[in-house]
Amino acid sequence: MNEHKKAGRRRKTYKKTGQLKTKISGHSQPSFLSTRRKSVWALVVLAIVCSAAASVFSVKFLLRTNAKPQQTKQSSNHTEDIVLLPASKPLRTEQEVVALKKEELELAEKLTRDFPDRDESLVIMGNLCYRHGNVIEALEFWNKALKINPKQADVYKSMALSSMKKGNLDDAVAQFRKALEIQPQLPDVYSNIGHALMMSGRPKEAIEALEKEIQISPNSGFAYFLLGQAYLQQKEYEKAKENYEAAIKINPEYTNAYYGLASVCAKLGNRDKAKEYSENFKMLKAEERKSLKGRKIQYDDFVETQKSAAITYINVGRAYREKGNLVEAEELLKQAAGHDPKNIVCFLELATLYQTSKQPSKALQMYKKISEIQPESPISYLVIGILSAHLKQFDDSEEAFRKMITLATQKSDGYRELARLYLKTGKNLPQAKQLAEKAVALEAIAANYFVLSWACDTNGDTANALPAIKRAIELDPGNQQYLRLYKKILQGY
Repeated sequence: MNEHKKAGRRRKTYKKTGQLKTKISGHSQPSFLSTRRKSVWALVVLAIVCSAAASVFSVKFLLRTNAKPQQTKQSSNHTEDIVLLPASKPLRTEQEVVALKKEELELAEKLTRDFPDRDESLVIMGNLCYRHGNVIEALEFWNKALKINPKQADVYKSMALSSMKKGNLDDAVAQFRKALEIQPQLPDVYSNIGHALMMSGRPKEAIEALEKEIQISPNSGFAYFLLGQAYLQQKEYEKAKENYEAAIKINPEYTNAYYGLASVCAKLGNRDKAKEYSENFKMLKAEERKSLKGRKIQYDDFVETQKSAAITYINVGRAYREKGNLVEAEELLKQAAGHDPKNIVCFLELATLYQTSKQPSKALQMYKKISEIQPESPISYLVIGILSAHLKQFDDSEEAFRKMITLATQKSDGYRELARLYLKTGKNLPQAKQLAEKAVALEAIAANYFVLSWACDTNGDTANALPAIKRAIELDPGNQQYLRLYKKILQGY
């Protein structure tokens, strides 16, 4: 860690106010969006892996036929490691901003020295140059990265956003389409294509692109807003109205969508509605001005600088983790948390690192941090429950699974895992059976039938245990755990 300065400044971030409704959906460091999405999907996959691991443990417990139910006593392990994260302090001066940018640059340069032939290093360097305003250098790094690995949709997307910013709309559309050749379902790309085509005076082509975006991202208010704009240009006022309304349904405070509705209603001769929407637009616009009035733009820029720096630290930390340098990776990811303590990607990366290094108690702490940042995200509680059970923190595990059930009543995972927990601990066995039945009713998948079979067998209901495990085996015929449970149930006849 001697080749780059450790940040002595630990900064607290604040959520930026204001509204940028018609802004192109790309960002100065576009790869961040995909990084966040990939990390969220990684969280889902990790939950599945944890669930599978829990299943293995459960079967081993189950097949110890002379085993007594475990007690629900909390683990008395006092050696649990505590993850110490740096305190956060906001940037206050231009000198601190300059120093932080210098740290970022030194960090990215160190990464390219350590891994000169890795495309990830070049992409990170390109992103950093772009964010710092060095567009020519950014393009050089991105092109070098593409020579090593041409299948990088995010790089083409970044290049397209750069072209769009410079007004090179044809180049932007071509680069966006190149990204789609690699990753056809990449979100926001068709919206950006549609936006570029509209700016080029090609609304018909824009409509086609925007319709595809809605198929990929049905909750994209931006795509619906642009569709409204495109149909307005085409003088198809009813369709324009429908799409503006869809944008507002997704985001009731979509200021410019109200302006569009006011315009199209006036075109349709509906003066009352036009007046109503115009008043809504004026009210929201006034609120925006009010929120901007006392806001220090420079301070907001400082906050965004810190958030962007956190992304660089996360990406570099991930690169070191993937190369097996876990000590370096951990330090960098912790520094990222100091720059942006609300960035869930940072804590997810730390959790992945701790699980890789077999430190489940530390991983659990990171998922708890994620749940504090996003308390309405059920998947976090699923992982918390599974890891808590693994650490024999059964009360915490039960609480987490119940929280997931509350947040995701129509998903089977919480019901199944709570049933599994009760079966493992010998607690609430009749309720375990009810929970397993609920899981199967919601999703007729092999894992749910397995837990149901186990619950029925434990409650003495062999008649229903047997068909449940048979169904699990039908759905997943190669699963050895299911076959072992099947043999055990047959022995009980």
